[in-house]
Amino acid sequence: MKKIVLTRILHRGKWRIGISFGFDAEINELVRSLSGRTYSNTLSTWYVDDNEPALKEILQVFKNKADVDISAISTRQKPLPEVIPGEEKPEEHRPEKIIAASPPPKQKVKENINEGSFIPQGKEIRKVVDRHRYDPVEFRINEADGRLVIKFTGHYDPEWIEEIRSYGKMYYDKTRREFLLTWAQLKTDSLSDYFSSKGVSVRVIKQKVPEVIRQERLGIGNEVRSRSLNEAAVEGVDLLRSYLEENRYSGRTVDTYISSLELFFRYFNEKDPLDITHNELSDFINSYIIKLGFSSSYQNQMISAIKTFYEISGRGKIIPQILERPRRTRALPKVFSKDEVTRILSSARNDKHKLLLWMIYSCGLRRSEVTNIKLTDLDRDRSILHIREGKGGVDRIVPVSDKVWTKIDEYVSSFQPRKYLFEGQGGGRYSVESVYNVFKQALRKAGIKKDVGVHSLRHSYATHLHESGLDIRYIQELLGHRSSRTTEIYTHVSRRNLIAVRSPIEDLNIK
Repeated sequence: MKKIVLTRILHRGKWRIGISFGFDAEINELVRSLSGRTYSNTLSTWYVDDNEPALKEILQVFKNKADVDISAISTRQKPLPEVIPGEEKPEEHRPEKIIAASPPPKQKVKENINEGSFIPQGKEIRKVVDRHRYDPVEFRINEADGRLVIKFTGHYDPEWIEEIRSYGKMYYDKTRREFLLTWAQLKTDSLSDYFSSKGVSVRVIKQKVPEVIRQERLGIGNEVRSRSLNEAAVEGVDLLRSYLEENRYSGRTVDTYISSLELFFRYFNEKDPLDITHNELSDFINSYIIKLGFSSSYQNQMISAIKTFYEISGRGKIIPQILERPRRTRALPKVFSKDEVTRILSSARNDKHKLLLWMIYSCGLRRSEVTNIKLTDLDRDRSILHIREGKGGVDRIVPVSDKVWTKIDEYVSSFQPRKYLFEGQGGGRYSVESVYNVFKQALRKAGIKKDVGVHSLRHSYATHLHESGLDIRYIQELLGHRSSRTTEIYTHVSRRNLIAVRSPIEDLNIK
């Protein structure tokens, strides 16, 4: 469904509701039908007066026609000061600005075409940055060093710094004007969701490969890719493609595996794939992948493609069962105590937000899974929830407790959703960004400061089940894991066996 974002803006001394959307002729015509709508060349956006009748009209006009995001106007924000110290930029690169204070009654106002602002005559000019027209936020990631650098490329909201600080120890480089945190994928994804929910674009930049290695990689890579595939190699690639497509692997996985295997075969273009040995494979890994500075994930991806080929071919000198993957670091999942979960689930005052968090924890759901719940997926007679097309396209069934059913009944009676259990203001599925915002608000209200995302509620669900004595195989089914090895990580954070361990300090006669 088409999306419209409403923002609260201060324009010509009055609060307005800004209406932002990607270019669409139908949406544009509907906006023109709104009462009192005006287009601002200064702000390059449509707007209406900020009042309840105007908002209701917007929601009514776009009902069933677009998803209207009103998260940015849920609370009225004070305008920012004119300039953030140290963030001056050349005039031609600054975002457009507007006047904060309204002119005196009946005072003439003239437009300064060069500035694109409105200036009260005879008064000192005072400008305020439009808080809804911020510049992008830049994320620079260095996985090898475990660093995440965040830089505001222009004006920013001071509350963003508090959000960054909530993700753990933060260092500010005054010279570069950059914020430095330890890197984690979950942290990066969550912060990206946060800025996106504020209408701010995020530029993610991964650490560049040194120029010397990049040039060497380019030269050797182009030379290898220019080699032709022999007939046996072509047949091998076709065999792998047929296998992947018949087993319904995703299109992205098929493309990745095929390109990886083709590169491997081109490296040994003069050999039949079935004659390549383990020693030659080791030489390929050391002379090509490691020497040219490719990541461990790239190496793992290559091994997966090679291993799958030799498994389905059933022949060759390479034995897939003994192929080893690169060692990978694997952090333990971060979980909440039951007391912390109680505080989080109790902190939401809105019935919709409360049920949202209850469902995630009580059913062990991912963010995308909770937003995908349709009313038809809830089976009251069997007390189950049918989760359709979870991660990897896997369906599963999870039980729903009586306590949660009571909440569902109250919520449905009050909010009356049509199709999805959780819907946006304009109808349609609730966004995953909104789920994240609800979770972060609950954390703040609960007084919990941890470097965690919504997924930690799912981790806590699994860990608490294991601590209560449930067999790991049942937990695997409830979470929808294909491999028990994925689920077994929760045994490392469960206290079920640890609480029985007696510390040796208890046996020492010390005071």
